[in-house]
Amino acid sequence: MIDLQTIVSINLFPIIGLVFFLFFIWGNSHLEKKVRNSFITLAALIFIDLMIYNIQLYLESLSGGYRILLTLITSLGYSIRPILMYYFIRIVLRNDDRKRVRLPLLLPAIINIGIAFTPFIPPTAVWVFYYDNNHIFHRGPLGFMTDIIIIIYLWFVLMLSYSVINKKKSFERLILFAISITMILGMIGETIIKSPSVLRCCIVGCLIFYYMYFQSERYRDDIIGKHIEQVQMSERLSLQMVSALARTVDAKDSYTNGHSERVAHYSKELARRLGKDEAYQRDIFYMGLLHDIGKIGIPDTIINKTAKLTDDEFFTIKSHPEIGAEVLQDITEMPNLYYGARWHHERYDGSGYPDGLRGDQIPIEARIIAVADVYDAMTSKRSYRDVLPQNVVKAEIERAKRTQIDPFIANIMLEMIDEDKDYNMKEQTDKKYDYELFDTN
Repeated sequence: MIDLQTIVSINLFPIIGLVFFLFFIWGNSHLEKKVRNSFITLAALIFIDLMIYNIQLYLESLSGGYRILLTLITSLGYSIRPILMYYFIRIVLRNDDRKRVRLPLLLPAIINIGIAFTPFIPPTAVWVFYYDNNHIFHRGPLGFMTDIIIIIYLWFVLMLSYSVINKKKSFERLILFAISITMILGMIGETIIKSPSVLRCCIVGCLIFYYMYFQSERYRDDIIGKHIEQVQMSERLSLQMVSALARTVDAKDSYTNGHSERVAHYSKELARRLGKDEAYQRDIFYMGLLHDIGKIGIPDTIINKTAKLTDDEFFTIKSHPEIGAEVLQDITEMPNLYYGARWHHERYDGSGYPDGLRGDQIPIEARIIAVADVYDAMTSKRSYRDVLPQNVVKAEIERAKRTQIDPFIANIMLEMIDEDKDYNMKEQTDKKYDYELFDTN
């Protein structure tokens, strides 16, 4: 009879691993159905394989008979182990259903099942294994075929980890390589110790480790996805609030309604053509939206006056850049937001206001917005005139680039005008306003 110590040494660690394996399946109810079913199938196969091995040892310990039953049980053990490896690799490869993976994986297991049952075919009865009259196990000349098939499966793990899933992260491929090495060492250990429990423990341990890594990566990706979603939501909300504020200012003057949004669009396009990145384009779009925010502190009677302004009224309206800068300069999340509001009326020759800056002393953001502002001023209907013809707009920008606006940026605006064959650019209104302008990834 088989002794208790042998039973414990054979079953203890595989059963502990199997219990942890089942708890892992139970604790990860969100696994895909195919993956979960493969886990359950593999756990059942490990348990069946363990029971087969126990029955085999029990029959070997008996003194008489049972040679046919013992041979059958051993054949089942030989045939089930490659199927174990098949499901193990299917799980590691996340149930890749492509035929070029599935069929090559299944073929060695099918071959092995045929080899395992050759002891029941008279001409080949002793080719793989056989038992003598004392129930002593002997390998035949082809008895090593099962081990070769296991090695083939391990080779699949190595090769497929670099080919089938070569788009995965290099760290994940490294983990798969480590799993392959662990399985090879497990097989060597099983050969030395002569106990299949080693390979079963390796299978269970590797799968739990791999899927713990996989779940941690999935959790990390979920967190990143939620963060990106929150950033995008915050971006949209900020853009909508800034737009609403800009429209409030523009609404003070019925003739300039939509002016700030058009200036923002022109400024963003100028920045893009200057080679600025997405973040810069976003920032200057905000600056363009809020460049006239200071007008919120100017009386409507002055803004909407159709007659010539008095000196006092002109002095009052000239204060809107400083008012706007005071409103915006305390926004720490975008410390340069006030640049457009404060300096979009500075002139390139230094004759502008409020600080009399000239040339490159004027921040480039303000110079870009100034060009966009000049273009929209000439292409918008005013109380005292209609929209200027395109050729007049071009001529005025050519003239202004010598004194009023940055000549390099002005030339880019002239390129935009030349491309605008049907003179439609002036019609860029809030109908074209897009709250998904920016990539927040």
